[in-house]
Amino acid sequence: MSLLSPSNSRSQHGFTVLEVLISMFLLVVISFAIYQSTTQTFKLRDVLSTEGEFYNGVRLSLAVFQRDIENAYSPIALRPEASPSPSPGAGAGMDTGAALFEVDPNAPANAQPGADMQESEFYASRKDKYGIRPSRLNGTESSLTWISTSNHRIYKDSRESEFLKVRYELENDDDPAYEPGLKMLVRTVSPEAFEYNEENDSSRKRYPLLHGIKAWKFRYYHKENKQWMQSWDSDSADNQDRLPDLVEVQLEVKAPRSLSFDGVYQFKPELPLNGLPSTL
Repeated sequence: MSLLSPSNSRSQHGFTVLEVLISMFLLVVISFAIYQSTTQTFKLRDVLSTEGEFYNGVRLSLAVFQRDIENAYSPIALRPEASPSPSPGAGAGMDTGAALFEVDPNAPANAQPGADMQESEFYASRKDKYGIRPSRLNGTESSLTWISTSNHRIYKDSRESEFLKVRYELENDDDPAYEPGLKMLVRTVSPEAFEYNEENDSSRKRYPLLHGIKAWKFRYYHKENKQWMQSWDSDSADNQDRLPDLVEVQLEVKAPRSLSFDGVYQFKPELPLNGLPSTL
């Protein structure tokens, strides 16, 4: 009968207790390192996701506003240019655009065309002989309303035009995730752009665009006067029948986790049906 060698005898007895303990310790260290790495990865992903959503929210809100304001529309742009009137007895150089507005010969001398029509923040008080009321851009430091050609029909047979009533304004932000006292930017739109009775407009929709606004301010640039204005009304005597040459937005936004953003952006209103010079 042959005897086993010492090396073969040791291998059949397996690991010692010390070797098992060392192996378990190394396994614990490696597992803890993997856990820490995984945890840090998820935390980093959460932080990047939160920051990405915050900055993307600001960027998308400004992009939506840019699309709306760049498609600002007013039928005033379709008026004929000033030229001598072909009517007998009319003075040379009369603006034929004025002929678009009907005047009642029996009306008082100081009566305005279409003065019987209710004025609103979207429409001027006048009405031409074709039933068109000039759209009205009315802006303050915290709100802005106008008619835009940025409407997109979702349903093929829906009775909607490309025109859209647009309003941007600030409201109190009640979202508990944000600090008290902050505002949110709300976009209100309606495809019933030429509805005179705005109070009965059932198609109006409201979209909160941006939360956590600490400061938001509109300004309006007048090219001829070379000055920035705090408000604009295209039905006023100073800005009659014209849009601002630039609309400036100054904003400061705060979000959870001490995120913040501030900036100044300028947008140029356009008239797609008439066109404007590409430079100021």
